[in-house]
Amino acid sequence: MSREDLIRKRIRSLREAAGMSQADLAFKLGIDERSYARLERGERKQLDLHLLIAVASAMDMDLLNLLAPVLQTQQQSLEKRIVSEERGKDQPQKNHYEYIIAQLMDIIESQKRIIEEKNETLRKVPA
Repeated sequence: MSREDLIRKRIRSLREAAGMSQADLAFKLGIDERSYARLERGERKQLDLHLLIAVASAMDMDLLNLLAPVLQTQQQSLEKRIVSEERGKDQPQKNHYEYIIAQLMDIIESQKRIIEEKNETLRKVPA
């Protein structure tokens, strides 16, 4: 979902929570109901800053309160994408380290067997 879609969804949910109809909010914004409905449905392509300030004011809140949840959602989405990309970058290196560790474990097991065999041989030698 795009940032604009998230903002539209937020505006609609705030409007509904306030018990306002589209006509009520359109009136407060000084636009006709049809224009407001198109804005809420996403038929108006761009949400400019002046419009967002007017919506926030019409809902008796500041712009930050209007946009904070949207910005937080966007930040979380970005953080997840960064973490995912970083994991993807580290995967070849991680696989390489896992391969080296497996090889070293094999060498250690082999050395243990050799030591056990030598100890067994030494036990069999008469003193």
